[in-house]
Amino acid sequence: MWYLCGMGSNIAPEENLPRAVARLSSLFGKVSLSVVIRTSPEGMVSANPFLNALAIFESQEPPGRVKGRLNALEESLGRDRSDPLSSVRDRPIDVDILETASMPRFNGADIGEAYFRQLLRGDAVSGVALLLDGQPLGQAPATVYRNQGAGHEVIVLQGENLLDHAIKSPLPG
Repeated sequence: MWYLCGMGSNIAPEENLPRAVARLSSLFGKVSLSVVIRTSPEGMVSANPFLNALAIFESQEPPGRVKGRLNALEESLGRDRSDPLSSVRDRPIDVDILETASMPRFNGADIGEAYFRQLLRGDAVSGVALLLDGQPLGQAPATVYRNQGAGHEVIVLQGENLLDHAIKSPLPG
């Protein structure tokens, strides 16, 4: 099963978003990532802007188990999911499953955030420059994976990835 996930961070996002991408790669193998964009907080009051991106990966695990792994990833980076107000507070990382599919193609019909729909459509946006293990990330779509033969180093390949082919039908604006 293929997973389309939305990611966001507004506590040390330049460090936490790359960390989350690296952990996704450790958990699920290859991860395709959109450009990373800066957005204003929605549904909460905060002076801290978010860095957001889309991630696509494949897993044989059912959605409930994948969501549990994503929650554990969030907690490992400092998110307090036991706080009943955690959804309206600043956060080091938030990773939500937006859609699942049997192939790496998504229709995006139920994605609430306009910026995620924009990223899925591949609309021209200027990405935020980040680093993941010294490699550029964020300004172009990328595929991230671990090179098992070279000491488990993280590899970032910028350019074409699954997001370039992920849409089944045009998305509403």
